[in-house]
This record gives sequence, C-alpha cells and structure tokens, in this order.
Amino acid sequence: MEQQTGLYVAGQWQRGETEIENRNPSDLADVIGHYAQATVAQVDQAIAAARKAQPLWWAAGIQKRHDVLMAIGTELMARADEIGRIISREEGKPLAEGRGEVYRAGQFFTWFAAEALRLAGERVESVRPGIGIEVRRDPVGIVAVISPWNFPIATPAWKIAPALAYGNAVLWKPANLTPASAVALTEIIARQDIPVGLFNLVPGAGRDIGQRLIESPALDAITFTGSVPVGRAIAASAIVNMTKLQMEMGSKNPMVIMDDADLDLAVAHACNSAFGGTGQKCTAA
Repeated sequence: MEQQTGLYVAGQWQRGETEIENRNPSDLADVIGHYAQATVAQVDQAIAAARKAQPLWWAAGIQKRHDVLMAIGTELMARADEIGRIISREEGKPLAEGRGEVYRAGQFFTWFAAEALRLAGERVESVRPGIGIEVRRDPVGIVAVISPWNFPIATPAWKIAPALAYGNAVLWKPANLTPASAVALTEIIARQDIPVGLFNLVPGAGRDIGQRLIESPALDAITFTGSVPVGRAIAASAIVNMTKLQMEMGSKNPMVIMDDADLDLAVAHACNSAFGGTGQKCTAA
C-alpha cells in the first residue's frame, strides 16, 4: 500500500512543493510511498525554529535530556523488527542487518542518555591569588546532520543522539534513497516532550537543500558522512562562515592477516567484512 508523508519543520509535519517516489530496490513493483521534499523557505523556517528552541532545551537540564533520549532509544530497540523491515525494504540490505541496525541505533540513544547525566567540567586554581578557573561544556547551538543511505538510521543516530544530549538543536537532511526510515525515526523523536523546533527533518536534493544548509550563517555546526568530493564541497561552503565541521568521508579499512592467524576464522571475518551490507559501507575491509 502506498503512503504519502511529509517533512517535519517547527514541530509540524508539512508537505513540500515536490515529492520523490520510494521503490524497493529488490522489487521495483513495490512502491513504498511518496515523500515530500523541503523547500528553501522551509529550511529557513526550520533554522529559525531551532534557534528559538535550542536555549529552552539547554535550560531543561540534564535529567530531562536523559529521559527523552532514553525514551527514543528504548522505543527503537522495542521496534527493531518493524523498523528493520522498513530499512530492508527501501535500502535493500538483508532483514537481519536491518533489524540489527535499528537495535544498535537504539543503543546509541540510550548510551548518550546516560552520558547526558555525566556532563562534567573542571575547576582549577589560578596562579593569581583569589582567582579560580572554571572549564565548562556548553552546547554548540544548531547542528545540521547530513547522512548517507547505507546506514539510514544508525549513522544519523550517532550524530543526532550526542547533539541532543549536549543541548543542541538539530536539522537532519537524510539521503533521498531512504526516506521511509528517516520518517520512522523522526516520528519517534517528534512524540517526545521537547521544545517546538528543536528537531527538524528537511529532506531534499543536496544541490538545493543541502547547499542552503551548509551556506547558512545561522548554523553552528555540520556533521557529514559521505563521499570525499561532497565533503570537500561542504567544507568550501561552510568555511566562509567558520562553521564547525565534523566529516567522515570515503574511508576504507585494511585487514591484516598475520602468519599465526587462524585462517578459517580469518577467511570468515574477511568475507563478513567485505560483503556485509552488500559491501556498500565504509567499514568494509
């Protein structure tokens, strides 16, 4: 059955001016749904809403942030089978990997929920009498998350969870190849007791929506996983505003098998590493 859904901006599900069709790569007759594409105006609306929401979220305190992240993670783990089927259907990975990815994403959220309670600083003495030095950790502000299609929930989770745990607002631009899983995660986050505009889902083409995000002087940080050429383009655009960047681009992992290795075990792990996720992952050996 087809479904039509939108994007999430300023605490509301919205429609875009255009939409994309999402088909199962394993069965092209299977139309998963039609998914809205954000407009530049909606991106600007999301940024404005995030700017208002972020200080409210920081002021809510560490217990509140812990509780919200714990609820997100717990629901993801409880619904790993259901959402894993969505991932498998739209991304093409085996069902077991889809389930495992969702469960792992839930663990990311619960781990950072605990980290929110361990927010620490330092207080040291100065060489000047009567003066103390305090080091504290404050939120960056508004974080744009740009994530790939090969791990459509796990990769965003390890970006979104720490951003929220440490008091930031988030704008998430997922890959257009996997919109259904992005909506599933957003639905869980949107149901939480968080300030309006704290979390926004702004899907769209990189040349339009992505470019608007990375060029915005209102953004405080960008976290990106993807190709080297796209990462270079993001860095070139963001540096104009001195936006903080965290980039994971085009990595590949060597596997070294020593003379004393258990060859049967080494071959099994080499095959699992190289061909898991159909080999379409930066962690493949």
